[in-house]
Amino acid sequence: MRELTEIQKKQEARLQELINLAKQRYLGAGGDPKRCPSGRKGDDYMTDEEREEAMVLMRQSAGIHIIADEVHCQGRSWKLPTV
Repeated sequence: MRELTEIQKKQEARLQELINLAKQRYLGAGGDPKRCPSGRKGDDYMTDEEREEAMVLMRQSAGIHIIADEVHCQGRSWKLPTV
């Protein structure tokens, strides 16, 4: 397993902060502490800005890069579907 850089450690810590904040909102809204919300928009207890930041941090953590309309990951790339 590789050693994380200082930037990666900060990114992981920020992602954990966002997850903990959403969990506290969920519990504060009367959520079951033994269950977790689905994670879908509207059921993740994150603001749009927090959700976007979390997605960027997760992609960086996984080594996924989106450039224009292409996804690059582990030496492979593919086009994003148009909606």
